[in-house]
Amino acid sequence: MARKSFVLYVEYHQHLERLTVEERGNLITAIFDYVRSGALPELGGAEDMAFSFIRAQLDRDAAKYEAICERNRENGAKGGRPKQADPP
Repeated sequence: MARKSFVLYVEYHQHLERLTVEERGNLITAIFDYVRSGALPELGGAEDMAFSFIRAQLDRDAAKYEAICERNRENGAKGGRPKQADPP
């Protein structure tokens, strides 16, 4: 699952506001670790709840991205668009 980037949605802000600064830091670190290595963190309480819905979205986004990459690979294997004839 090692990716170079991921999306955090603005709608998460309302949920993350309820966490302490320390809990937010733990959560962000856990998100980065999960995206880089796929390792599931050991979080407690509210941090774990927040991670669960963020993880679900990260997984959906990754699956969608992989489907797009696979489609592009298949299309690339077809050789691309035929060359256009030069205008007279």
